[in-house]
Amino acid sequence: MDQTDLTEAAAVASGAKPWWRSRTIWGAGIAGASVLGGMAVGFQLDAETQRVVADQTTAFVTAGVALGGTLLAIYGRFKAAKTVTLTKKGAE
Repeated sequence: MDQTDLTEAAAVASGAKPWWRSRTIWGAGIAGASVLGGMAVGFQLDAETQRVVADQTTAFVTAGVALGGTLLAIYGRFKAAKTVTLTKKGAE
């Protein structure tokens, strides 16, 4: 095991990860690059088109989160090993 492997193993053990493995960092980088690319080629949207794109993006993200939550609930139900109760054990 070399030093890089040891460093990554220590990061994983502490709950951290290297920056290049972060989806958030990659997403922000891609978003920033697209903005800069649009500025470089002079691509601009008028205010109405920006509003429509923002509305559609919001609707898409909202639907995606709802679908993700539904799928997670279904997956969790199938993977659950114990039943859920609202009372404390022994309190009846």
